Amino acid sequence: MTETKFITQNEERWQQLEAFNQTLRRKGIRALSQIEVRAFAETFRAVGYHLAYAKTHFPDGTSLPYLTHIVGVAHNYYYVREQGSFSTVKEYFLHQFPQATRAVWHYAAVSAILFFVGMFFAYIYVANDIQRFDQIFPFELAGDGEMGEGEVIWDYALMSAVIMTNNIRVSIMALAFGITAGIGTIWILFYNGMIVGALASFIAATGGSRDTLIFWSLILPHGVPELAAIFLSGACGLMIGKALIMPGNYRRKDAVVKQAKQAVLLMPGIAAILIIAALIEGFFTPMGISPYFKLGFAFLTFVGLYLYFAKQ
Repeated sequence: MTETKFITQNEERWQQLEAFNQTLRRKGIRALSQIEVRAFAETFRAVGYHLAYAKTHFPDGTSLPYLTHIVGVAHNYYYVREQGSFSTVKEYFLHQFPQATRAVWHYAAVSAILFFVGMFFAYIYVANDIQRFDQIFPFELAGDGEMGEGEVIWDYALMSAVIMTNNIRVSIMALAFGITAGIGTIWILFYNGMIVGALASFIAATGGSRDTLIFWSLILPHGVPELAAIFLSGACGLMIGKALIMPGNYRRKDAVVKQAKQAVLLMPGIAAILIIAALIEGFFTPMGISPYFKLGFAFLTFVGLYLYFAKQ
């Protein structure tokens, strides 16, 4: 790309940032509405990426001094915004987090596909031969089951807690393994889908429909938000992995930093979802109520998350 084309494609955004700088110089950050503050933050980040690109590709060009100036001015106001007006926690969870999630939805969709493909594969694999279960499920996570009349009697509450703990670990690893060019992230998502699928298949084969109902009623209420957190963590890992393999117009280092910043923006929200899942696991799952009520709660949780992430 030539510098002329670079300027033509992006100068409108630069002018927007310069207009924000002029408004902020006259009135200050408090004069902006929440929508305007969000637009300013998005514009600042976008022009910041343009500055990094200009430094790499046009170090002696005319665009670099101009971008350095307007980003430098905006940085001071952006820093004040981050430190001061972070009525911010509210702003983050009402707008920034769902918006950042929508921006990476296609990566999250790939994460979900990898997980459910692994789950489906393991379910069929174990259903065809129940002895294959111990090839997949890591018994060290849960300890030994009790034997009764030739069958393993599972502590379903324990299984629920085990899967919750495992999913938190998976969320962290799915993000961190992006540094392996995404290969580690892909395996983590696929294998942990296999764990859930193998366990579900084993319980269906050894316990029947009633035990299967109880199992899912213990797993899904907190499992729905946990899976959302896992898929978003996987999205972060895949983004970083893609940046390593296909940096596009950026240097590989700059591409990774760019995607890592997006991942950092998602992390507080992911952590909050995992906390919500832990609260559900601790207070709702142990309740002695109908499994159908628990499954209904899980469905409402799914609908609530969808509406939260989909809202504009």
